[in-house]
Amino acid sequence: MLDTVIVGAGFAGLSAARALMAEGRDDFVVLEARDRVGGRTKPGQLGDLRIDLGGMWMAPTQARLRRLAAHYRIRPYPTYLDGDAIFRVGDRQRRGPREDLSRLFGLGGGLAYLLARWRLGRLMAPLDTTRPWAHPQAARLDATTLETWISRNILHPLPRAAFRTVCTTVLCAEPSQVSMLFFLHYLKSGGGLNVLISSDTGGAQNLLFHGGVHQISRLMAGEVGPRLRLEAPVTAIRWDAGSVTVDSAAGSFTARTAIIAVPPTLLDRIAFTPALPRPRAAAGARLVMGSSIKFWLLYARPFWRDQGLNGTILSDDAPATPVMDVSPPGQDKGVLVGFFDGASAIRHADLTASERRSIVVDMIATHLGADALEPLEYVENDWTGEEWSGGCYGAYAPPGVFARYGKHLRTPVGPLHWAGTETSPRWTGYIEGALESGEASATAVLERLREGDGA
Repeated sequence: MLDTVIVGAGFAGLSAARALMAEGRDDFVVLEARDRVGGRTKPGQLGDLRIDLGGMWMAPTQARLRRLAAHYRIRPYPTYLDGDAIFRVGDRQRRGPREDLSRLFGLGGGLAYLLARWRLGRLMAPLDTTRPWAHPQAARLDATTLETWISRNILHPLPRAAFRTVCTTVLCAEPSQVSMLFFLHYLKSGGGLNVLISSDTGGAQNLLFHGGVHQISRLMAGEVGPRLRLEAPVTAIRWDAGSVTVDSAAGSFTARTAIIAVPPTLLDRIAFTPALPRPRAAAGARLVMGSSIKFWLLYARPFWRDQGLNGTILSDDAPATPVMDVSPPGQDKGVLVGFFDGASAIRHADLTASERRSIVVDMIATHLGADALEPLEYVENDWTGEEWSGGCYGAYAPPGVFARYGKHLRTPVGPLHWAGTETSPRWTGYIEGALESGEASATAVLERLREGDGA
């Protein structure tokens, strides 16, 4: 009998495996449904550049990801910010510094934006991200959509539109779909609104990696070695108080414990016997995965810099936003990355890649000039159609779910332990959150194994 079966070889599952190995526990197997590791990160190719078709950025405060990159000698570089960004909200367009949204709205709109940020901060203050359901106003906030809060608390149309765009770009969902309690938790888990929308020093979109972040998962998998089985989707899990049997395309494995590190919205693809407790099943079934289509464009050179622009486009009426300059230093090509998010991703998902390319190129040309009409290459990944993700960047909670069922996302059920970025109290929805969740699940499993060893 194995010590542990780990289901999923994204950053959470691989982090759990490394944590077990660090404690001398190597009697485990990792089962991954895909033909690759990395989960919601994914390798791609743009010209001669290796790129990330999924998650890619690192904030300087994301210590676990930073340590892993240093361990594997993978060098980060910053998102390009020199020059002006282009912002468009409502009928107002402005060139200016990337981080200064409030100046876009004029005096009245700027004050309304700052007041809304203050109100958000006041609501977040008592929220403990390890127990967000214990917020003194949890029930009321969880019954409220972010759209309702925006409508009641932001009277000026420009910052109101900006907050809606923030929700779409951060959660890949519309504010009418998202619980206010979940939104507050998501913001606070990553250090607040300013951090999550920023590419500047300290921001969530500050740093990316030469060769892509996906290579870190591949190197982690190399340490796991033959314990990893790819193309091994799990179909059933039978469990009791002292053991787990996991059926997969690679065979059946019996262990003392299991770490299940798959997106919570996909748990219904696994037949549990006995069935999971109803609150745990509801926690996964009632979350919704965000919708995103990520695209990259390669140009002969970063021509927008000639105009004093840094390549950032953020617009509330564009089909695909934001767009940013992520050209790696040390080479001559210009590289832009951007997203169809939320309702826009769903609306454009049934088009061909060629049709989406035309929409993107025309949009960028409108903002950056006619040189944008001739990219050398366009590459995209539609995460709404990914079989083993079901969407991106992460899962969000609609109203009425998080306060009732949120705590069950990471509460063990007998020998079953849970990992994945949605279970993390810090950096929920990010690679850092996945890494932390993997370590936390491994710690819980190690404790259980030691108790069994001593019995």
